[in-house]
Amino acid sequence: MKANETTLRRLIQGDQQLLVPLYQRHYTWERPQLRQLWADIVAQIDMLAQGRESAPSHFLGSVVLAPGPELAPSRSQWIVVDGQQRLTTLMLALCAVRDHMVAEDPEAKDRINELHLINRWQRGEMRYRLLPTQTDRAAFKACVDGSPDGKADSLVGNAYQFFRSMLREFDDPADPHDLARVESVLLDRLNLVQITVEKDDNAFRIFESINNTGMRLSQVDLIRNYVFMCLPTRGQHVYDDYWMPMQRLLDAKTMEQLMYLILVLKSGEGAQYNAIYRGHQELLLGLAGDEAKVEGYVRDLYHRARHLKLILDPPRDLPFAEHLQFLKEWQASTAYPLIMRLLEFREDDHIHDDEVAETLTYVESFIVRRLIAGVTTGNLNRIFQRLAVQLDPDDDLPRAVRTALSPARLYWPTDEQLHDAVRNRAFYWQGRAAQQKLVLRRLEESLGSKESVDLTDKRITIEHVLPQSLTADWLEQLTGDEGEHRQFVHTLGNLTLSGYNSELGNSSFAAKRRQLGQSGLRMNQEIAAYEKWGKAEILARADRLADRAITIWPGPDEAGREPAPSRDWTLLYKALAALPPATWTSYSDVAELIGSHPVPVGVHLATVPALNAHRVLIKQGKPSESFRWPDPDDDRDIHEVLLAEGIAFDGNGCASPDQHVSARELAQLLELPGAMDLAETESTEDYEEANHEREQRFVQQLNQQSGPQAAGAVQRVLDDWRKKGREVQYGTSTGASCAPIIKLQGKPLYAVRFYAKTVEFPFGLLKNRPPFDDLALREELRELLNSAPGVDIPVAKLELYPSIKNTQLINVAVFDVIIAALDLFAARV
Repeated sequence: MKANETTLRRLIQGDQQLLVPLYQRHYTWERPQLRQLWADIVAQIDMLAQGRESAPSHFLGSVVLAPGPELAPSRSQWIVVDGQQRLTTLMLALCAVRDHMVAEDPEAKDRINELHLINRWQRGEMRYRLLPTQTDRAAFKACVDGSPDGKADSLVGNAYQFFRSMLREFDDPADPHDLARVESVLLDRLNLVQITVEKDDNAFRIFESINNTGMRLSQVDLIRNYVFMCLPTRGQHVYDDYWMPMQRLLDAKTMEQLMYLILVLKSGEGAQYNAIYRGHQELLLGLAGDEAKVEGYVRDLYHRARHLKLILDPPRDLPFAEHLQFLKEWQASTAYPLIMRLLEFREDDHIHDDEVAETLTYVESFIVRRLIAGVTTGNLNRIFQRLAVQLDPDDDLPRAVRTALSPARLYWPTDEQLHDAVRNRAFYWQGRAAQQKLVLRRLEESLGSKESVDLTDKRITIEHVLPQSLTADWLEQLTGDEGEHRQFVHTLGNLTLSGYNSELGNSSFAAKRRQLGQSGLRMNQEIAAYEKWGKAEILARADRLADRAITIWPGPDEAGREPAPSRDWTLLYKALAALPPATWTSYSDVAELIGSHPVPVGVHLATVPALNAHRVLIKQGKPSESFRWPDPDDDRDIHEVLLAEGIAFDGNGCASPDQHVSARELAQLLELPGAMDLAETESTEDYEEANHEREQRFVQQLNQQSGPQAAGAVQRVLDDWRKKGREVQYGTSTGASCAPIIKLQGKPLYAVRFYAKTVEFPFGLLKNRPPFDDLALREELRELLNSAPGVDIPVAKLELYPSIKNTQLINVAVFDVIIAALDLFAARV
């Protein structure tokens, strides 16, 4: 074989084709793989933006090629034996870059097509520089050809849409070169090893050798080996005095984190987590031949290991232990470089404990206020890395940190912005559940509460006072306005901490009031003091919580700061950009997600161009009567556009409900941590004790909301599961539910969850759990479910939680498919 380092530009240049053979698996990359690639791309873009063209490029992996059947002197064709996933992804990214650039540079289409995507003078399928396997071919060709047909309902289309959404977010109108850098990185700074085998060679034996299953050395292992290679005479002494104590102090994962943090403190934003070994190797090369300096390097590692241990396990008598504990529970590892620098200055007597505490108060406020205001966390890492390197020990450090975090472009919300966010922002979607509880705990402590809130207690949950599911009683309290429910249900003013969430559920406010009044938490007693609970009460409480938050978490230095915009629509744009192909959402769902009302959402989308805005329909699944394209000269028929994009309509002109993406699903697509926690709690400590009570609650709600026939069908499904010797687990959350489960490594796994009205298929949960992290198995399950009459789950929902109505199980054909799907699930597990 022949192996050489190459780039995408060199690999696809000239009149040639890379052909993925029919026996290869289809395209399988999903958001986790795409996000990792995008992060690597952005890291390289940052280097170019800093003028560091000579910095190391990113190694993406290997590509194994064998001569193709059409290989001839006049044209070059190669079979892709290995590497088709990354090659397909890079080509889809180029398609997205081309389509994004066309608006500003019409010539970009022909330039990128002819240089990188197509063979202009070839005909038929030889026209495409890359030709995926048959399953993905139509969707891929549609992306290359720039037509919406065929992109829908495929992982290829999902990947294309992912890059479109990332580019929209990344594109900075003030930087005319940012998209050119994206193109440059894709083509020239993602290195590949091209392995070319001869026509008669066993390409699969080589593939097997490349993808060996041996246990690889970790980056810390490699650093350790390199260090002691540099210590031929002092190795034992350095190992006994520094390296071994460091390993006893930190576990393997934390050791890797330490090595990364040290690189950050040495080189700031240039540090890369996936290049820790290379970074430390470069540090050691500068010490080559001087064992005393290498020993000093290891001694410094040990000192910094003690600092990291202090951050992760602060002693109670430390004056600023409370702040460190809060940041640890928050999992604010992005702030660790700055904290490591502060501890270094503290050890050198440049800063006192009270100054460390004040500085950490600003750090805590910065991340908490941003979370409450719904600011993305994507740039936190870079902000704290840059600040850690810039700090001068001779400065007034608390003031320096506050000033550095205060520019408007860093989005540290002012008191006015925080107050508005508490009133209007959907806090329940922001951050992880643990972070939301921390915010509520801090607010509770500010009331002088004597009852300590133990957030490790699984019974402590976040309670919606106004419930997520409206009942007639609650709708009456809102004077019949469902829009008010969507606008305020997830805001901070409507949320509290409770140890009996499942008991409260959708109960009337009178019932909740009695329970909350008995709570030891002051915030619950305050809620119980109200006689009713609606918009006015939620806003009044929000105002009080905002005042407390402003006192607990001091804001930025506003001197000379630019005025804030009237509203941040970033989450709206991200949600629409994340819509999978062949799906639609509604103004109501988007309003619920961002904490607004459908009317201002509609007004905004009518006046500002936004990707996929035409796929926002009214609640019934029809385009708004006032819909207009942003371009006044655009006379396309909206129905024809939606049909071409794969959205089906019934005889009444309503879009298919199977293709609808709800507010919850939008939040899950964006991976808003709060939404990821909405999946039913998998296990509880009092599971056996409370299961009978939960079963009764589920059966009662099931009969009330789905009727006796559907309830009987659900019970027969559960009875069939039990007769086969398997377990059923009843849910603990507000809406009663149950799931036929199989315990795998002590954790319950399920493919179906029954609620009072619906049957949910939790693909979003399965994708992270073996064996269903294999896309092919989830697809097998989807295809079986779609064989039932009236069930049509699109591919776009293989990462989400699609559902059907319980009443559909009355149809024996649907019932039989659900039984078959559960049997298939059990067999695969």
